[in-house]
Amino acid sequence: MLKLYNSYSNSLEEVLLSKDKVKVYLCGPTVQSSPHIGHGRSAVVFDFFIRYLKYLDFNISFVRNITDIEDKIILKSAEQNIDFKELAENVTKEFKDAYSNLNCIPPDVEPKATEYIDEILLYIQKILDEDMGYVSGSGVYFDTASYADYLKLSGRKLDEVISGTRVDIVEDKKAPEDFVLWKFAKEGEPYWESTWGKGRPGWHIECSAMINSILGNDIDFHCGGNDLIFPHHENELAQSKAAYPDNEFVKYWLHNGMINLSGKKMSKSEGNSKFLNDYIDEYGGDVMRFYFLRAQYRSPQEFSEDLLIESKTTFKKIVEFVSTVKPAPTNSELINLFKKCMDDDLNTPKFIGEVFTQINNAASLDEKMLGDLKSTLRYIFQILGFTFEETSTKRVSIDEIKIFFEGYGVSFTSVEQAMKDFLVIRETYRSNKKYEIADNMRTDALNIGIKIEDGNDNGWSWNNN
Repeated sequence: MLKLYNSYSNSLEEVLLSKDKVKVYLCGPTVQSSPHIGHGRSAVVFDFFIRYLKYLDFNISFVRNITDIEDKIILKSAEQNIDFKELAENVTKEFKDAYSNLNCIPPDVEPKATEYIDEILLYIQKILDEDMGYVSGSGVYFDTASYADYLKLSGRKLDEVISGTRVDIVEDKKAPEDFVLWKFAKEGEPYWESTWGKGRPGWHIECSAMINSILGNDIDFHCGGNDLIFPHHENELAQSKAAYPDNEFVKYWLHNGMINLSGKKMSKSEGNSKFLNDYIDEYGGDVMRFYFLRAQYRSPQEFSEDLLIESKTTFKKIVEFVSTVKPAPTNSELINLFKKCMDDDLNTPKFIGEVFTQINNAASLDEKMLGDLKSTLRYIFQILGFTFEETSTKRVSIDEIKIFFEGYGVSFTSVEQAMKDFLVIRETYRSNKKYEIADNMRTDALNIGIKIEDGNDNGWSWNNN
C-alpha cells in the first residue's frame, strides 16, 4: 500500500483513492527569471511521483500552472525595458526546455494565470459574497480573522506571521496578516478591469481559481516545494475553503525539500542561485535526474559540482550494466523491492542503494539470472523517467566565438585574452551584486562551450560534454 507524508496532518498516510480519476496539481514557476536547480528538483520529484501513480494504474489528471503576472515579473521586465508578456514568454520557454531535457511528462493542462482572469474575478466575488474578504483603497483582501483554521497547514503562530518578513505591510489592511486577492494597479502597471477597479490578481488566488476551473472544487494531491507551505499554500487553502466551505479542497499535501549550497538554502538574495539549464547542458538530463533521486524527496539536498560529478560516475555504472539488454519486468524480486521502496514515501535513495548491492553481487549469478536482473533494472529506471540517451557534443566555430565576445564589448585575438577581459566584466557585476546578469553571462559562455568555474581563482575551461 502506497504511503505518503501529508504536510497537513504531519504524518505518513495510506493513499486511499479510487484509481478511476486522481487529480494532481503542481505549483509551477513564476516566470520572472531562469530556472535554477531548486526548480529542477521539484519538477523531477513530482514527475517520478506521477510516473509511479501511472505505473500503479491510477488514471491521472495532472495540472501544472504558470504564474505569468506577479510583482516580480513586472519589476524584472521594467529593469530589462521589455513588456511583461515578453519576459514571461521568454522565461516560460526556458522552463519548458528544462522540463523536456529532464524528460518530465508534460501536464495534461498547463494554464497561465493571465488566461484565467475572468475565473479569478468570479472566485474573488464568491469570497466577498461569503463575507470573508473586503475592499480597501489598495485592493481586495482576504480577511484571515474570518477563517478559524488559518495557519493550520503551516503550523505557524499568528505573532510569527505578523513579525515575519514575508507579510506585506499595507496600511489600509484590517490586519497585517490579511493577504491580497486583487491588487489595484499603479500608473504604468499592467491591469485588467474589475468591478472593484483596475488591477491584477494576487499570487495565491491564481492557483485556487485555476484548480477550481480545471479540476473542480476538490483535488487529491497538491504538490510543491516546502517553501510554498507559507504563505502560498496556507493562503490558497484559506481562500478555497472560504469560497467552498463544504469541500475538503485537498486530500494530500505533498512538499519536496529545498536545495542547499554549503548548508544554506538557495536564494537569489544570497547570490547563490544556480541556473538549471547550465547543468543540464553540461551533464545531461539523465545525470541531473539521477542526482535529484539520490535524496529522499522531503529532505534538504546538498548541491555541489562534486556531487554532480559523483552522480555522473555512479549513473554511468548503471548505464553500462544495462546497456546490452531491453527493458522487461523479468525479475519479480527486484520489482517487489522497487514497489516496497516507492510505497514507503517514494524512498528512491533506499532503492538506489539496493540496486548497487545487486549490481555488486551480480558476478555470482548465472547467465539467465544476470539477464533478468539487467532487463528488470532497465525497465524500472524507465519507469523512473530515465532515457539512457547519450548527450551530443556541440561544435562551435571561431566566428561564433568572436561574435559572442563582441556582444559583450570584448575584442578578440585569442580565447585566453578574451576570457580574461570577459571575466573582469563579469566580476564587476558580481561585486555589485548584479548576480542575474553575471549568471546570464555564465550561461551564454556555456552555450559556446566555455565553462566558468566560480571561486577564488575564477577559472574557466572548455566544456567537453
